[in-house]
Amino acid sequence: MTDDNIKEVINRTSIVEIINSTVPLKKKGSNYFGLSPFKKEKTPSFSVNEEKKIFHCFSTGEHGNVIDFLIKVKGYSFKDALYELADKAGIEISYKSSKLNNIIYEINSLTKELFYKNLLNSKKHLDYLLKNRKFNIETIHKFELGSSVNSFELQKKLLNNFEINNLVAAGIFSKNKSSKLFFSNRVMVPIINMQNKTLGFGGRVIDDSLPKYINTAETKIFKKKQILFNEKILNKQNSKKIIIVEGYFDVIKLEQSGFTNCLAPLGTSINHEKLIEITKKGFEIIVCLDGDIAGRNATIRLMNNLLADKNFELGIKFVLLPKNFDPDQLIESNMSDKLDKLIDQPLSIEELIEKYLEKFHKSNDVDSQFKGSKVLKSLLNNVSNIDLKKILTNHFNKISLNQTTMKNNSKSNNQKLELKFDLKSKFSAALIIFYIENLSNRERVFDLIATAKFEGKFREIRDLIIKKTLFKSTTIEIYEELDSKGLNFTKNLLFSNEVRRLCRFVSPRFNEDPYNEIEKTISFINS
Repeated sequence: MTDDNIKEVINRTSIVEIINSTVPLKKKGSNYFGLSPFKKEKTPSFSVNEEKKIFHCFSTGEHGNVIDFLIKVKGYSFKDALYELADKAGIEISYKSSKLNNIIYEINSLTKELFYKNLLNSKKHLDYLLKNRKFNIETIHKFELGSSVNSFELQKKLLNNFEINNLVAAGIFSKNKSSKLFFSNRVMVPIINMQNKTLGFGGRVIDDSLPKYINTAETKIFKKKQILFNEKILNKQNSKKIIIVEGYFDVIKLEQSGFTNCLAPLGTSINHEKLIEITKKGFEIIVCLDGDIAGRNATIRLMNNLLADKNFELGIKFVLLPKNFDPDQLIESNMSDKLDKLIDQPLSIEELIEKYLEKFHKSNDVDSQFKGSKVLKSLLNNVSNIDLKKILTNHFNKISLNQTTMKNNSKSNNQKLELKFDLKSKFSAALIIFYIENLSNRERVFDLIATAKFEGKFREIRDLIIKKTLFKSTTIEIYEELDSKGLNFTKNLLFSNEVRRLCRFVSPRFNEDPYNEIEKTISFINS
């Protein structure tokens, strides 16, 4: 492949024709305009010039030639883009490794056809798809599902058409036993790329043998981490929303149920870089993993990986399914509407973090509260994208500073408003309450209270109540003094049941030595 080859392909290709098949264009003057494929917009800002053979997006700054368009918008590799355009233009390009790649594509294409036809010879595999998975015939046909039973017959047909070394290179025959089919007695799922070519296969057993799932081994064209199942939907421009689920059977069932925009990884972990790459093409991604422990843990791992990536912005959202439910179970339980609603109202990364921290902050245990705050601190420290770090830090500061949320509790027709304050404020209030209401313990905790790093109004209150003139004052006298100094805003907080529930040492019924609890609380305030 030479630079002259590349220039010839670009010059002999109609960039307008190629782009118009994906982005509808209208001519205005010497240029063609359409809606940006890189972001949502109402006014066309995407320009294509046939004479110069370039495109430019005024909304995002993305620009390039026809090869760049296929790479950036349709997910092609440079080589695949070049060869497809060359083929359309009738240009021959020599490239050594392309010969083997083409052979592998041919092998995969025939293998897919054989697996598909072979499904009719396997009643148990067909029954599994129809009765267990509840796929209809149309769905089986659409995804070209197959079976690798009677592998000996399949092997013979493949060997009649291809050399053993190429069948091994394609991952269809085993490396160690080169005359043996790699997949045996499994339901087969072909993995198709955006160009509608078969990259490889996934296979599932229907009994209890292990491993339950296997994929084609790494080949010249099959790189598991770089592939998502059902990628061809990225060619469709009717929806900019993409749902990521756990496996290919989830994708297939959701497609059958009307959710036509789903992708899935080919293993247990999701390549976060691949998701970021898709968002750069203007898609909004919604991650919807199973509601079991493994699914929740996978969501948290993905969240951490995204936060640590400097290229991550805010184009990825999350759905938390009901406990122990997966998408298929929701559909089979006649809860498609619930799934639809969850997908329509996904959680932002900030909201996901809040949900993740709920288990700590709902606890009345001080240690759990500390742990939750440390986890949040760790998450924010993990953020690599500076702009995103500012957004998240500001978001959680707004929650944790004097932002208040009113709770309406009606009792005997009387409305009682309870203010919810952030942890630091609650702990500060608890220490002040303890100091004010426990005259006998004031001397013992005086040094701790005096050196604690209270903030804002709480520092002002602390400085007032530790004055010598108030050291032996009664509780009522101190509260009256706070009123007289215009600090009565704290009443809502100081008399908050939530604060008293959170910090047990404030309660008159607390029978243990409060000193250790107070030390823990102060260490949190000082952190």
